[in-house]
Amino acid sequence: MSPRLALHQAIDTLSDPECSKLLLLINTWHNSVAPALAQLAENPTFLIPSQTLPVFPSVTPIHAEGPTASAQLIEERR
Repeated sequence: MSPRLALHQAIDTLSDPECSKLLLLINTWHNSVAPALAQLAENPTFLIPSQTLPVFPSVTPIHAEGPTASAQLIEERR
C-alpha cells in the first residue's frame, strides 16, 4: 500500500476535531519546519539524516546467573 493511500485511509477514520488538529500540524510543518530544513540542507555544515533507518547488526544477549538488573531495581524500590 502506498503512503498516500494509507494516509487517506487513516484520515477517513478521524473525527472532525482530529482532522482540524492534523491540518494545523501539516500547515505548521509547511510554513516553518520545511523551509528551515531546506535552508539547512544548503549549508554544508549541517547534515540532515536520510529518511531510511540504519540497519543494526543483531546482537546475542549475554547469559548471566542471578536476577536481572530490572528485577533488582524493582526490588530496591520496594
